[in-house]
Amino acid sequence: MDLLVRWVHVLAAVTWLGGMLFIALVLVPVTRRVQDPLLRGDLITQTGKRFRTVGWIALGLLVASGVVILLGRPWLLRAPAFQYKAGLVLLTLALSALHDFVLGPRAGRLPPSATARKRLTWIARLNVLIVLTIVLLGLSLRG
Repeated sequence: MDLLVRWVHVLAAVTWLGGMLFIALVLVPVTRRVQDPLLRGDLITQTGKRFRTVGWIALGLLVASGVVILLGRPWLLRAPAFQYKAGLVLLTLALSALHDFVLGPRAGRLPPSATARKRLTWIARLNVLIVLTIVLLGLSLRG
């Protein structure tokens, strides 16, 4: 059972982080070459909406599996790396909610708001860096 829970945890993390990296490293650079601004915006908006569903399912699985892992390893509560990780998880959940449910819808409105899109981009970049740090901290907690 422990292996299955850790597998779900890793799979959910890969899905979430992989999706964010795909959007940042593949989708956004490709759409910059699309000449029609409405089409460009629609591609990003539709991809974002689809990933929002996939991403929040992954986040739910991450939190649920993380709690189950923690129940089997209560000593993690005393580990500084876990405490930092838990704090960053809360921060990234808040940033993800801000990105997906506040700034994302504002940036997708017509006419496009350059300010909203700029904020959205910086929140997304910050979130990727935080998630990469969470992965690093998680790997330091092996055992």
